[in-house]
Amino acid sequence: MSELKEKTDNKITTYMERSLHASLKEHFCPDRSRHELKIGRYVADACDGKTIFEIQTGNLSPLVKKIKFYLENTDLDVVVVRPIAQNRRIFWLDAASGELNKPSRPSPRHENIACGIADLFYVRELLGEKRLSFCFVLMDVNEVRLLDGYGKDKKKRATSLDRLAGEIYSLTYINSLDDVRDILFPLLPDSPFSRDELAKCLKLGGLKLWSAQKLLVETGLLSSERDGKKLIFWKNC
Repeated sequence: MSELKEKTDNKITTYMERSLHASLKEHFCPDRSRHELKIGRYVADACDGKTIFEIQTGNLSPLVKKIKFYLENTDLDVVVVRPIAQNRRIFWLDAASGELNKPSRPSPRHENIACGIADLFYVRELLGEKRLSFCFVLMDVNEVRLLDGYGKDKKKRATSLDRLAGEIYSLTYINSLDDVRDILFPLLPDSPFSRDELAKCLKLGGLKLWSAQKLLVETGLLSSERDGKKLIFWKNC
């Protein structure tokens, strides 16, 4: 883990490009000479001559203009790669001592394919573009955080320094709303269901649940209506 940090006057500096991002670029395009290529007014994460790969470890919405440019001004396929942390381990770095504490057990926080699909709400206008696909990588992720947060253990709101790629379990490609339907509908009841049931079936909460709900309703995959104070959904097959 020593490559993750550089101690200078008791401060920790990290690489501009995080390790998870770099590892996924190499996985999808092993030729490093094809990384960070300028295409028009944008710089692509990687391009093997036939396909542009954009690695996005955060919100997908900042990619909309970039993807539209690629689709309108090139004849290349575009694959947006989004890692999904099925299992996560958190390593804690003490800035004063430089000691890296290894976790005794994995983080209780787990992501699934529904987490990735929920993010498609922010790029829903692009779903169905013939040369565009979204690849969700179900994998292990190791995260290094600095012990600089709040509380007795200094872990609340601590700074995230880096994320590293672990084992990859599967790749799921989504090109259209039909793909979303094929993946999510088997998880949902055939009879009308509540928002609580939607959350339970997809194992989502908070903003992720809101995003998934908005995606499914606004694209017409689900219909909804009020039943008193409850919102009821049903599948449009």
